[in-house]
Amino acid sequence: MATSMRDLARRCGVAEGTVRKWTKSHDWAFSLAPPWDVAKVKAWREIHRHGDPAAAYRAKAMAAERGLGEFRDTSALTKARLQATIERALLLRQRRLVEAGQLHDVKECERRRVQQIMEVRNRLMELPKSMAPVLVGLPAERIEDEMTDAIVVVLEEFAGGADAQDNDGGGDEQD
Repeated sequence: MATSMRDLARRCGVAEGTVRKWTKSHDWAFSLAPPWDVAKVKAWREIHRHGDPAAAYRAKAMAAERGLGEFRDTSALTKARLQATIERALLLRQRRLVEAGQLHDVKECERRRVQQIMEVRNRLMELPKSMAPVLVGLPAERIEDEMTDAIVVVLEEFAGGADAQDNDGGGDEQD
C-alpha cells in the first residue's frame, strides 16, 4: 500500500506530478487520499494507458452473436459443421480429463459420501450400547473421557477410510 503520492510515484516508477494528474483524472477509480493498493493502481494505469485489453475480444464476440463476425458470410451448413466440430473437440477434452482422473461422476461421489456418513452415524449411534458395560459405575469425568476417546476412534477410522478411498480412486477407475 502506498501511503503518499510520492510513495505511489516511486513504486510505479513515475513522477509525482504524474500521480497528481492521475488522481485528478475523471477515470481515477480510487480514493483521492492514500493509502492506495499499488498493484491495483498499476493495473488501472495499464488499462488507462493502453485501453482495456479485453475490449477487442468483447466487441468481436458481440459482433459474432449478432451475425456480424468473421463467419457472417458462411452458410448455415458450414456453421452447423463448425458447431459440430467444436462440440466434438469439447467432448474429446472432457474424455481426456476423465481419463486423467481430473473429472469424476458426481452422483457416484455423492453416493459414496452418503454411505460413509451413514456408516459413521451408525457407529456413533452404537457407542452408548457398546460402551455401557464399560462405563457402569465410573465417575462422570471418566465417562466423558471414555466416550470422547471412542468417538475420536470412530472419526479417525472414518477419516482414514475416506483418505484411502480418495487416494485409490475408490475403485471407480476407468479404462
